[in-house]
Amino acid sequence: CCMQGRKDRSMMSTSCCLVILFLLQLAVGYVHVTPDMRSFSSAIKGGRVESNIEKLLYEHNTGKPGVITEQWFTGVKVMDENMRIRIYIDGETEASIDFMLLLAHGIGFTEADENQYIPWGTQRLAHAADGGIYDTYRIPFSKSFRVTATHPNGGTFFYIIRGVENYPLILGDLQLPPNTRLRLFKNVNVELKPFDFITLANVSGSGGAVFQVTLAANSTDYNYLEACVRANIDDSATTTFLSSGTEDFFLSAYYFNKGPHHLDNAGLTFKSGKGAMSAYKFFEKDPVLFSKSLVLSWRCGETINGENGCPNDYPPPHESEHITTPLLANTIVTTYTWIYMWT
Repeated sequence: CCMQGRKDRSMMSTSCCLVILFLLQLAVGYVHVTPDMRSFSSAIKGGRVESNIEKLLYEHNTGKPGVITEQWFTGVKVMDENMRIRIYIDGETEASIDFMLLLAHGIGFTEADENQYIPWGTQRLAHAADGGIYDTYRIPFSKSFRVTATHPNGGTFFYIIRGVENYPLILGDLQLPPNTRLRLFKNVNVELKPFDFITLANVSGSGGAVFQVTLAANSTDYNYLEACVRANIDDSATTTFLSSGTEDFFLSAYYFNKGPHHLDNAGLTFKSGKGAMSAYKFFEKDPVLFSKSLVLSWRCGETINGENGCPNDYPPPHESEHITTPLLANTIVTTYTWIYMWT
């Protein structure tokens, strides 16, 4: 009986360990390998893109679903702020993912401005050399995609792309639905007056998750950083405040007073002069989810309380709206907002 008891306890202990391992595996979002998974990869060594001519970098058309897992771009004076990359998903005639290379990597100004901070890298993006930049953004497709490059001056470049067919799409520890697509919402060089609002993304008729936000701004002062980032989720009339200020949204503080930094969850890629900055924020470990609609917005500067202001207490006080920090000038703003969407 004693032997049998020890044996039973041992079996129970083993079962408990297996359950714990399984739960831990789910928690970190491990993906089980299946026989139909297949890696693909392509490289271009010393290729040439001609001035203002769209150049095909890669095309994948096996009819099977999958995920792009990495792209690497190099080419001095080519893979810079003027390089436009388009990714056409599943036979699109107009690319749903259409970006300027540096902005897509959280860099809001020029390669020349960026050089002083190179090299740097995080788990999702990096700038490892002058002209060399890469990302591990997961871009899903259901049957095909093609990637192109366009540059106003042309030149020599190097390129690598990799991915996996029949690979699930994981965001942090969430496995997203099979029909998920990545979409990019953009505002480019929009001039805002003090206290103007700007919509970063407006999604309707779809569920989804925010992946990344990049903001680049330039003004005569940094008072616009007082702005709180807002969301209206699933047609709610109630505003959800995602930050108590702009630098707070990017997980810094006090107008980024310690300067540029590059971290996994957020970073400041540029700060110069009296009012220029660019920053990025990822939402893999901090999911912002919606089931049918999302309006994400930012404001040029901020007011406190009232109908339009950011609250200074909880619950939000019933007080009239007032200004704490006046803005001196207009602000030029560019934003990239990446959102995974599904129906």
